[in-house]
Amino acid sequence: MADSPPTKRMKLESSPVLASDSTRPPELDEHEEEELNGERCSICLQPYADRTMIPTCSHEFCFECLLIWTDQSRRCPLCSQDVGQYLMHNVRSKFDYQKHYLTPLRTSPQPEAATIVRAEARRRAERRREVEWGRRRRQREEADELEQAIEKRRWVYRNNLYAKHVASNPYTRYRPFPTPAQFAASQDMISRATVFIRRELHVWAALDVEFLTTFTVSLMKSLDIRSEPAVRLLSEFLDMDAEHGRERANAEHFAHELYSYLRSPYRDLSAYDNNVQYDTPDHVPPPNAPGRRTRWRSQSRSHYQRPRSRDVPSAHSSPRRYLPTSRSTSCDPSPRLNES
Repeated sequence: MADSPPTKRMKLESSPVLASDSTRPPELDEHEEEELNGERCSICLQPYADRTMIPTCSHEFCFECLLIWTDQSRRCPLCSQDVGQYLMHNVRSKFDYQKHYLTPLRTSPQPEAATIVRAEARRRAERRREVEWGRRRRQREEADELEQAIEKRRWVYRNNLYAKHVASNPYTRYRPFPTPAQFAASQDMISRATVFIRRELHVWAALDVEFLTTFTVSLMKSLDIRSEPAVRLLSEFLDMDAEHGRERANAEHFAHELYSYLRSPYRDLSAYDNNVQYDTPDHVPPPNAPGRRTRWRSQSRSHYQRPRSRDVPSAHSSPRRYLPTSRSTSCDPSPRLNES
């Protein structure tokens, strides 16, 4: 019997399982798988971003999309089923996820509450405006009163009126004038003097009021304000262009008025103005009436108007220059005195 030919041995190839393993594409992440599978959020129509599930119906959406939706409605966008109290997001497994509890939706009375809040805000704004308007009105009134007071002081100096002496006794409550040492040791005296001096110096034009106030207070700590050395120092500022024979008239008058005020019991300048007395000659017209407030109010926009030389004995002109016929471009609210 002839031998049969040898069976041809088949060539072994690589395992089909191995071949399929070697040609498998790399694994895709969850986001890419969702894109390939066509899984998209029904609200934004984009692949899920933080896939979030409604527990009552198991429909899934993006977390941010569902938050925006639930701010307006608490029903599922797909099936209109009630959403419930919370959402399930950041899901890692069947039992590993986070709950996001929803805040209650605005109820029907809420618009009324918002209306009340807006109305209250309007009332507060109106009150603030009223307070601001009242403050500005008081400031205007105070500016008017201050300018009237300064105009009256100009009238005093213009007509050479000196405050009448009042005796020092318990009835009048006037006191002897303090010595320089007593003045320097009394903060109350210094404060009263500062307030009076600052206002009084506005009677004259073109003065550095703050500097002269500080200078005068310092002077009073070492000299009697009515003494010859003190008057001479003050006259260098208040009587620079005074005519011959009246080189210190303004300084002497100023020192006397300051002396009279500091002896008085009054702290408020308005109270002092209402009580101080002057011997007014019959031919001297009274100071401007307070009724002319509109002119002063228009002037009060820029603090103190420069007085004319004939309104008050100027620190740079003769104290009698208000009597001649020299004219000024500004309006003089006081009556003109006729020369005799």
